Amino acid sequence: MKQFNQIGKYTKKQEVLDAKRGRTFITPQNKSYVFDYNKVGSKYTFILCYLDKRWQISETDFNKSNIDDLLQSIELSNQIS
Repeated sequence: MKQFNQIGKYTKKQEVLDAKRGRTFITPQNKSYVFDYNKVGSKYTFILCYLDKRWQISETDFNKSNIDDLLQSIELSNQIS
Protein backbone atom coordinates (compact mmCIF):
# COMPACT_ATOMS: atom_id res chain seq x y z
CA MET A 1 0.00 0.00 0.00
CA LYS A 2 1.47 3.31 -1.05
CA GLN A 3 0.98 6.46 0.94
CA PHE A 4 -0.71 9.41 -0.66
CA ASN A 5 -1.81 12.80 0.52
CA GLN A 6 -5.28 14.31 0.31
CA ILE A 7 -5.07 15.48 -3.28
CA GLY A 8 -3.93 12.10 -4.58
CA LYS A 9 -0.18 12.63 -5.01
CA TYR A 10 2.14 9.94 -3.72
CA THR A 11 4.48 10.79 -0.86
CA LYS A 12 8.10 10.10 -1.66
CA LYS A 13 10.26 8.09 0.72
CA GLN A 14 12.76 10.96 0.81
CA GLU A 15 10.06 13.34 2.09
CA VAL A 16 9.04 10.95 4.86
CA LEU A 17 12.65 10.49 5.99
CA ASP A 18 13.29 14.24 5.85
CA ALA A 19 10.32 14.75 8.17
CA LYS A 20 11.77 12.22 10.65
CA ARG A 21 15.33 13.59 10.48
CA GLY A 22 16.50 15.22 13.70
CA ARG A 23 13.46 14.19 15.74
CA THR A 24 13.71 12.46 19.09
CA PHE A 25 11.76 9.21 19.35
CA ILE A 26 10.77 7.34 22.52
CA THR A 27 10.61 3.54 22.41
CA PRO A 28 8.10 1.40 24.36
CA GLN A 29 10.82 0.75 26.99
CA ASN A 30 11.34 4.53 27.53
CA LYS A 31 14.61 4.81 25.65
CA SER A 32 15.06 7.92 23.55
CA TYR A 33 17.09 8.26 20.36
CA VAL A 34 17.45 10.78 17.55
CA PHE A 35 16.86 9.62 13.97
CA ASP A 36 19.01 10.60 10.99
CA TYR A 37 19.89 8.99 7.66
CA ASN A 38 22.32 8.99 4.74
CA LYS A 39 21.57 8.12 1.15
CA VAL A 40 24.27 6.64 -1.07
CA GLY A 41 22.99 5.96 -4.55
CA SER A 42 19.67 4.22 -4.05
CA LYS A 43 20.51 2.72 -0.63
CA TYR A 44 19.65 4.29 2.70
CA THR A 45 21.65 3.97 5.90
CA PHE A 46 19.82 4.95 9.06
CA ILE A 47 21.70 6.64 11.87
CA LEU A 48 20.59 6.38 15.47
CA CYS A 49 22.04 8.92 17.87
CA TYR A 50 21.99 7.11 21.20
CA LEU A 51 24.20 7.42 24.28
CA ASP A 52 26.01 10.41 22.71
CA LYS A 53 27.20 8.31 19.76
CA ARG A 54 25.99 7.87 16.19
CA TRP A 55 25.28 4.28 15.14
CA GLN A 56 24.77 3.40 11.48
CA ILE A 57 22.26 0.65 10.67
CA SER A 58 21.18 -0.61 7.28
CA GLU A 59 17.60 0.03 6.29
CA THR A 60 16.73 -3.68 6.19
CA ASP A 61 18.13 -4.33 9.68
CA PHE A 62 16.25 -1.31 11.02
CA ASN A 63 12.96 -2.43 9.49
CA LYS A 64 13.26 -6.10 10.50
CA SER A 65 14.43 -5.58 14.09
CA ASN A 66 12.68 -4.30 17.16
CA ILE A 67 14.02 -0.84 18.01
CA ASP A 68 14.43 -1.73 21.69
CA ASP A 69 16.56 -4.74 20.74
CA LEU A 70 18.74 -2.53 18.55
CA LEU A 71 19.24 -0.01 21.33
CA GLN A 72 20.02 -2.79 23.82
CA SER A 73 22.73 -4.16 21.52
CA ILE A 74 24.13 -0.62 21.27
CA GLU A 75 24.20 -0.41 25.07
CA LEU A 76 26.05 -3.74 25.31
CA SER A 77 28.64 -2.75 22.71
CA ASN A 78 29.09 0.58 24.49
CA GLN A 79 29.79 -1.20 27.81
CA ILE A 80 32.41 -3.44 26.19
CA SER A 81 34.40 -0.60 24.65
